[in-house]
Amino acid sequence: MGLIKNSVEQGQQAVNSIVKSKKASKENVLDVVVIGAAPAGISAALEAKKNGLSCVTLEQDSLGGTVYTFPRAKIVMTSLMDLPLHGKVKLHDTSKDELLQLWKDVIAKNKLQIIENTKVENIIPLPDHTFKIETNSGKEYVTNNVVLAIGRRGSPRKLNIPDENSLKVAYRLLEPERIASKKIIVVGGGDSAVESALLLKDDNEVILSYRSEKFARIKPKNKEKINEAIADKTINVMLNSNLVSISEKTVLMNDNGESQQLENDLVYIFAGGELPTTFLQKAGIEITKKFGHIVKKHN
Repeated sequence: MGLIKNSVEQGQQAVNSIVKSKKASKENVLDVVVIGAAPAGISAALEAKKNGLSCVTLEQDSLGGTVYTFPRAKIVMTSLMDLPLHGKVKLHDTSKDELLQLWKDVIAKNKLQIIENTKVENIIPLPDHTFKIETNSGKEYVTNNVVLAIGRRGSPRKLNIPDENSLKVAYRLLEPERIASKKIIVVGGGDSAVESALLLKDDNEVILSYRSEKFARIKPKNKEKINEAIADKTINVMLNSNLVSISEKTVLMNDNGESQQLENDLVYIFAGGELPTTFLQKAGIEITKKFGHIVKKHN
């Protein structure tokens, strides 16, 4: 319930840390570049503006990050939060559209520089302790500080199957109410896959494909709803199945070891995300992994 509030607070805290150790300004060098325009990134940009820091925010997709990818009707649960330069915001039950409109109003009012559809390819530490930011558009920025507000999901994980780059393949569901009379394959066994299949089932012919024999990681309410959909046959759930290849009008499925060619219009893949480990390591961030490590506290 407090995830958005926590993100807002952490964005503020990151910039407050920068303010405490602010470096001297240099010509053509920004005080801070924020990477990611979800709640944490927007909050960081607001806090930078509040403290008089020069700042640019870069977002590889669209404003709102994960919030933007929520289905339109999905309820966002949050709690009272304090947005820099805006004040207290009380949103307990609200739609995605309402929350995005709040971000847009705050950004416009405070004239934040947020550049969408710009992916950061590299963060290069320079000898003078600044950073060069390289983007997929070819535009480069030099900055004293970088705030990484990229979340945990990273880039969508792909299946690496033939024709996965087809225009009919997507890794998030936007505006499901606009999709009707389609034959759809939804791939995945988590909440995102199940919720998307449920949203699409009333106006479309939906198959939910999952590689395991049962759903093990979904919320109880989603489990209840998907079982109801299986019982009333509004969703065809194919367990122990894999998507093998994609073509213009069909897909090839491996269903319990048997191949099936199925008519298909759209494919939605929810296979999780790939952590940006290499991206972070190239920027000079050390990453360690510890399994079964017990931290002992001493008085």
